[in-house]
Amino acid sequence: MKGVIIAEMVRWIEQAFSPAIADAVIVRSNLPGDGVYTTVGNYPHTDALAMLGALSEISSKPVAVLADSYGFWLASRFMEIYPEMFEGYTDAVTFLRDVDGQHHREVTKLYPDARTPSIVVVIDGEELTVSYGSHRPLADVAHGLVRGYIDYFGDDLEVVRDQGSPGPHAARFLVRKPAPQSSG
Repeated sequence: MKGVIIAEMVRWIEQAFSPAIADAVIVRSNLPGDGVYTTVGNYPHTDALAMLGALSEISSKPVAVLADSYGFWLASRFMEIYPEMFEGYTDAVTFLRDVDGQHHREVTKLYPDARTPSIVVVIDGEELTVSYGSHRPLADVAHGLVRGYIDYFGDDLEVVRDQGSPGPHAARFLVRKPAPQSSG
């Protein structure tokens, strides 16, 4: 896993909780490098999972909720760190459609050893299906990223995770206009 994902996780914990909590998470996770990560280094994804597990123990929040929150936050960080990736896009649907074919291809050009997840997007009328698959169990982070991109573009869309999704390595997200609220 590229270090940017783990380094940003430490930053998120510092901002969302506190620097003291981030230190406690690193200590409790018993990480090999004492929680020091370079953005271009390669690290085992188990480091990120250990940090989420430790944060869950400290905060009493479920790992899935924390991973989703981190993904939502990470979307805005990607926009800050890689603004060129978002140039020319005016909506989340078009951006999400191009993640696998365009953006992940650019990642592998920069980092030939990167193993990006598979993102398959199918547009069917007003509904978009985003299918995520990875050797890393980070589907909850992917859910947060999708939500974060929708928020960034200000689209009036909701993300519903298909409950039939097979687990942390794969998931399907339905992106659609929210159902009208009944006034009853």
